[in-house]
Amino acid sequence: MIKLKALSIVALIGVMTGMTAASAEGTVVPVADLKPALKLDKPVLTPVGGKLIFSDDPEPFTEPGAFYRDAAEGEFRVFWHHQNQGVLPSTVAVAITNASRETVRLLSNGQGVATSQYVTEAGQNSLADFLKTYGRTQPVARLAPGESYFLEAPTGPGMTTSGLAQFYAATQRGNDPAEVRVTVLNYGEKPEHPEQVEVLPARGPQVRGTFPHFDRLGTLTYHTSMGNAYLPIDSAASGKWKDDMPGEYETGWNAVDGKEVINNGNYGVLYHWTFDYINDDLGPKTINMYLNPPGGYGNYTLQWKHEILNSGWLKFTDAWNFKSFTLGAGEREIKVRTSLVGGSAGAQNLYFTNEPKLR
Repeated sequence: MIKLKALSIVALIGVMTGMTAASAEGTVVPVADLKPALKLDKPVLTPVGGKLIFSDDPEPFTEPGAFYRDAAEGEFRVFWHHQNQGVLPSTVAVAITNASRETVRLLSNGQGVATSQYVTEAGQNSLADFLKTYGRTQPVARLAPGESYFLEAPTGPGMTTSGLAQFYAATQRGNDPAEVRVTVLNYGEKPEHPEQVEVLPARGPQVRGTFPHFDRLGTLTYHTSMGNAYLPIDSAASGKWKDDMPGEYETGWNAVDGKEVINNGNYGVLYHWTFDYINDDLGPKTINMYLNPPGGYGNYTLQWKHEILNSGWLKFTDAWNFKSFTLGAGEREIKVRTSLVGGSAGAQNLYFTNEPKLR
């Protein structure tokens, strides 16, 4: 389905042997136990928010240099996922450089950066930390013209750093959107001018690029009379396994070579869901929610109302029961956020099941 993000064989074996199938947040069952299931009508998604600056090529690196660079203005989000396959320790970082002629105030609206020998664990921890801090606006730097702010992570040989960070760049006077240069890079010694570091050549099928919006809004209605039902999220944007929702994908551009690109899987994109549950059967129901990775495997994270929920290691044959709750007569809306973590293979299937509540 969606491509699996590149990882070393050593890291893959470590993930498979070093993690259990169960999660502290819920149990894991065979996805076959949830079938047959009705495929829900695809909701129309609305792209919102500022630019998404996406850095995943070269994903594995062996020498210092920049991975990706582009301009941003006002609000923007950066996603990066890079593995050190060299022999020396390195620092993987995002550098925000004031490209204007006046002082710029840089504010954070959420940051999550994690490093691990397991690629999916790095992605999961990064997303979980981002969700914990998402929406909390905090000043992080006041940049004079030409000055840079660095968000850094030491990354030893064989380690992967995954990150997700959202910023707002504003003029000191007037609080208007300000232009900055965003550089994702790695180095042994911190450069004085990250905006001038040479960009490394692309290495493979991974993507680097800039996309128009970093969020999606969607509403989904589930009736208990449907029985077992599911919705695919982050499905392939093209090809044999194409199963995307209207409005889910946007074409981006690679600022290095000018080519059009697609972020297949929508890594770094936050889906803001409104799940509308309607009990049209007699008596209260227990609603069970599951996540299944039909295209591969990985560690997954989502936000249920105000809870951050993390799965253990999931295979495509697994379904993680991340939440169960009681639905009485009538209707109930619940807010959920999902995103595909760095290092995990897409897509994600969300399963909805229900049963009579035991008294």
